[in-house]
Amino acid sequence: MSEEQIEWRDAWKKLIDASREMILNGKKDDTSPFDKLTSLQDDKMLLFEKAIAFECLGNKDRAIELYKAAADENNGLPVAHWRKRAKYFFERLENNECHNYSKLDVEQGIECVQLDLYYNLHSFCFLDDYIRYLAISSVSRVCLESAMSIVIFRTCLEIGLWTYFEKDADAINVLFKKQKNINEDDYQIDLKSLIYQLHCRGCFDERESRNEYDIYKNVKNDGNKAAHPGKIKEGIPPFKYSNEELITVLDNFNKAMFCLNKRAKETYDKGLKFSDNLV
Repeated sequence: MSEEQIEWRDAWKKLIDASREMILNGKKDDTSPFDKLTSLQDDKMLLFEKAIAFECLGNKDRAIELYKAAADENNGLPVAHWRKRAKYFFERLENNECHNYSKLDVEQGIECVQLDLYYNLHSFCFLDDYIRYLAISSVSRVCLESAMSIVIFRTCLEIGLWTYFEKDADAINVLFKKQKNINEDDYQIDLKSLIYQLHCRGCFDERESRNEYDIYKNVKNDGNKAAHPGKIKEGIPPFKYSNEELITVLDNFNKAMFCLNKRAKETYDKGLKFSDNLV
């Protein structure tokens, strides 16, 4: 990655973090955390991220205005595919085609599902900044770098389970180490066993316990498949996803992040806060 790309991604992360703060604070006017980013006021990505925040807050008119500016062919976002994305959000809102943010319409084409999930992840504002940024950035390139993005989906899930079920996850890990006679302080139980044991301890939503277990298991399996595609043959990519397979993966990830966001909100509502720096 070039120095210019690193700078761009650092700036984008600041914008995504600002959107979370704005949504959490319920700022429906133009006075927002984005104003603190003085060095990024001329960055057109600010228009796009700010528009998403306004839409999440229900300020449809302001969101449409900013989406339209970001999609402008002459003065909008400098990269064509990002202008196309802004245009999608603009037209969706203008045509009153908003969707239930907790779900994805899997009957749509892959690009529409991808972008709806991109929006959903912004609205999952109780997720930690780091998890939320990883999720948003990986979804943004899932069609170009599918396997890498899907492995990151699995990473988001694993970090989320250790973060939002910390007490139970730590207890499970201690018992697992005793059973296996493992003394390493930094040893962690594998993700498959962690999900199963959290389910057995009744940690998941009691009304949706089996469903939540299956949701996390699906994301884990998707990530395992992307990370371990089998023998790489010369001239053949390790794994090729069809659009239908990608839509299923995105739907699984949306459901998992929705569940983790709900869990994170419960902790947030109790006045507790997670670390803003998990790495």
